[in-house]
Amino acid sequence: MFKFPHTPTEQEPNERPARRASFGESSKDPGHTLPFPGLVTVVHSEEELDYILAGLGSRWVVLELWAPWSAACAAIRSEFEVLAKSYPTWIFLRADIGQLPGIASRWSVTRIPLYVFFWQGIEETEFAGASVRKLREVLDDCTMLGPAEVAVPLIEFLKVMKAHADPAGRVSDWKLNPEGAD
Repeated sequence: MFKFPHTPTEQEPNERPARRASFGESSKDPGHTLPFPGLVTVVHSEEELDYILAGLGSRWVVLELWAPWSAACAAIRSEFEVLAKSYPTWIFLRADIGQLPGIASRWSVTRIPLYVFFWQGIEETEFAGASVRKLREVLDDCTMLGPAEVAVPLIEFLKVMKAHADPAGRVSDWKLNPEGAD
């Protein structure tokens, strides 16, 4: 019978086939993997969450803090998974607050589900509640903000705003390069 050369059955038991790291793997830390876009990834520890947030770089991440006993969480669970497929550039994470009380205390969870949004590993916004409409709005708003850098530094912007403010602090008309403003 014909046998293909170099099949896995011909390898020695201790020899592992050579593999290239894919998107779901990391060459830095073999104990943790980076999540795949389009799928909801369950977070199993605080260290794993920190590793994921630090390793994704310029990607938006949404973390769902949920509990299996919550009817609101059960109602939105499938919609969260559908949104993960609808937003392929995002990373969707899910953490059970009963299994991970440290994560729950980090965000002082009082209502669930709680959605926390991160850009480059830094928390940008959050909201609580089982509203698919609100979740989609925040996803769209964050996507529109996107990876673009801020064009005008905040201090310069505030100086320009102050230069054009009336005594009550209201700004009715302003330009980025006003003449005579420093």
